[in-house]
Amino acid sequence: MKSFETIRDLAAQLHLELVRKGANPQDLESLIAHAITHFDLELTFLEPADPALKGAKALFDEQSGTICAAKIGSAAEQALVVAHEVGHLVAHAQSCSCGDSDIDPSRSTEAAPVGLQKVEDYGARERRELEANVFARELLFPRFLASKWFLEDEASASAIASKSGLPLPLVRQQILDAVLLPKLEAAKPKPPVAFKRDPAQERAAAHRNSPYQLRAGPGTGKTRSLISRIQSLLADSVQPAAILVLTFSNRTAAELSERLTLALADKAAAIWVGTFHGFGLDLVRRFHDKLGLPPDPTLFDRSDAIAVLEEILPTLPLKHYKNLWDPVIVLREILQAISRAKDEVVTAPEYRKLAEAQYARAIPSGDADAIKSAEKVREIASVYELYEKAKVARQAVDFGDLIMLPTLLLEQDEAVHAATRLRHRHLLVDEYQDVNRASVRLVRALAGDGKHLWVVGDARQSIYRFRGASSANMAAFAADFPGAVSEPLEINYRSTQKVIDAYSAFAKGMAMPAELAALKLEASRDEGGDIPEIRGFNTPDDEAAGIAASIKQLEKNGVSLRDQAVLCRTNPRIDEIARALEARGIPVLHLGSLFEREEIRDLLSLLTLATDRFGAGLVRICTMPRYQTPIQDVKRMLDHLRDGDKPALLRLDELSDLSGISSRASAAIKRLAADCAGLKPAQGAWDYLTTILLDRSDWVRSVGASTGIADRMRGIAIWQFLNFLREQSPVPKGSPIHTILDRVRNLVLLAEERDLRQVPETALQMNAVRLMTIHASKGLEFEAVHLPGLVVTGLPAKYQGPRCPPPENMIAGATGSVA
Repeated sequence: MKSFETIRDLAAQLHLELVRKGANPQDLESLIAHAITHFDLELTFLEPADPALKGAKALFDEQSGTICAAKIGSAAEQALVVAHEVGHLVAHAQSCSCGDSDIDPSRSTEAAPVGLQKVEDYGARERRELEANVFARELLFPRFLASKWFLEDEASASAIASKSGLPLPLVRQQILDAVLLPKLEAAKPKPPVAFKRDPAQERAAAHRNSPYQLRAGPGTGKTRSLISRIQSLLADSVQPAAILVLTFSNRTAAELSERLTLALADKAAAIWVGTFHGFGLDLVRRFHDKLGLPPDPTLFDRSDAIAVLEEILPTLPLKHYKNLWDPVIVLREILQAISRAKDEVVTAPEYRKLAEAQYARAIPSGDADAIKSAEKVREIASVYELYEKAKVARQAVDFGDLIMLPTLLLEQDEAVHAATRLRHRHLLVDEYQDVNRASVRLVRALAGDGKHLWVVGDARQSIYRFRGASSANMAAFAADFPGAVSEPLEINYRSTQKVIDAYSAFAKGMAMPAELAALKLEASRDEGGDIPEIRGFNTPDDEAAGIAASIKQLEKNGVSLRDQAVLCRTNPRIDEIARALEARGIPVLHLGSLFEREEIRDLLSLLTLATDRFGAGLVRICTMPRYQTPIQDVKRMLDHLRDGDKPALLRLDELSDLSGISSRASAAIKRLAADCAGLKPAQGAWDYLTTILLDRSDWVRSVGASTGIADRMRGIAIWQFLNFLREQSPVPKGSPIHTILDRVRNLVLLAEERDLRQVPETALQMNAVRLMTIHASKGLEFEAVHLPGLVVTGLPAKYQGPRCPPPENMIAGATGSVA
């Protein structure tokens, strides 16, 4: 499996070669005709109902060298479909059948990590289709051409779309990719790692006929062991389609897919690799009729769930959880309790029974605190019931449902159970330390007696305690799956022995079951000359200064900034360190809270014009260089807007002619009115903003022309925000822009925007220090050969903030602690 950057380079090179052979770069049909000739293919357009298409939109047959495509859409749309199939030829060299949902060359290479995009399965097939989409876009409209036409020729996105014949959304996305994202540099070759023969890995791969748990330490090659296990199964004639691999993050799933493709070539495509929630969504879709759901139900994240509860707020029987000033605060607490209930597979009726039992115990006791706690749990039970009814009415599911519903279905419906187990005969689970009781029950339902169950995990790396994960689940493996075999990996391939010894000493203090506490690791590499350091500081400012000094010293010793990273426990501390490093002239690869960034607040202010009749966003908009306006003139405009009943967007023309405003203000507002001309409150937020940014102003051009790291990070933040706007859950009705603004507010209040802090993959090679939380760094490997020193800093306890205890189990929750 190739990287997206490699795919794009292949497509761009092919574009240049076709142009050299006479293709017209501005004529899509000419490019496609030359591509067909170049690869000696046969192209046939068929009626959509033609049996030869077998219900697909396009087919590529490698053996005959034929592409068949449905004769639908414009010439440009047909060219994109053919380019998609050429992408399969170049990138994958295998036959394929593509449906309508597979072909969308305007899609971003990185889905925003919120809502459905956090969950959708990331199997090899999905990855291949996205690669073919990226190839098609790059072949017909390469980034170098997008950059030239937009930056050098100063053509607008609409003008480029008109000239090229390409769909406007595709043109806009390609311009954003070309201008706002840095182009990846060729990666420096890494020194080869010498792997010893590892008997533990060999035994793990060869194990058969009983449940197996591999206990991995850091850097011990757990992914290599998992891949070896799959290779061993295939060598025993197990069909690839019979293998199911589950993990806990899309990033890990993507990396597994890539490494499996490198190891297994074409066979990897048939292996189902994805997250627990992605697999749950797959089962929900496959057996939707059994669950009373449509084939593609709406998926709620917590922000969507809050929006629905706000809609039905008047019907919620709230007393203890009543907050009319800002209901989101209490609704968040209730949803957390409901989510934890689903983590323990406790349905709304079961939660009601537990709540009533608790109340019945509390009343005779006369204990006021116990009675209040029981009343609060009953309130949660009532909201849980109404929330479930609201989801049914909207034909939706939430994240908790994606584990709970398939688990219950597999446990209660023998036909579904048999069909699923027949399809997925061999189950492998990565990151097993992160399972909670719901996912353990799902594994039990899938694995049966466990003869074909194989799991790997590191009890010291459990990071999902807030949803019920615990190292105790690693310890309970033998009880959950009788007859299980459990073995450790003890050779570390990543670090020096000194780093390992430091970690082992620290690990002794971790709270975990006795049977998992022992840690015996041996370095595969030599001792190494650098000794890990622990440095103490008295204040946060001193610590930041110390980190900056260490970074500069490493850089002076030949370690580039891109090869350095700072890990922190919390996002607020990362933000503080980022500001401190930037103040000392050290560039950082750090977005921070996306919606708190200045450039994103500017974009949000532009969006508010479409929803706010009072025009409060003008206060910020009129401080932007393009619309600079004296504050007294802004006040006159707001006074004028106060009497209207239309969004400020529709009244901008009025403002430039107000009596008493300065000529400077009049010119600025006329410019704003021209930039917003034709925009409507009812259009989508992405379309609204990209019209302003790519058709009406030089905002993106000015960012794209900058070379400084801070300016490039501004561009990356804008790209990330626009990427977030492209696909949103269709939950509330009404103005899409109003909906997105409410969603942003809820994401911030619920701290659900944390995943949007992730820097896009294409930015990771910028020469800047990478900052991230320890949680976000999980799964990333920093090669020890590139990190000459390990420095751990510390502060007095008074600066460290409270540490949240792990959540209690559902039984404790049902007796009062959820309140």
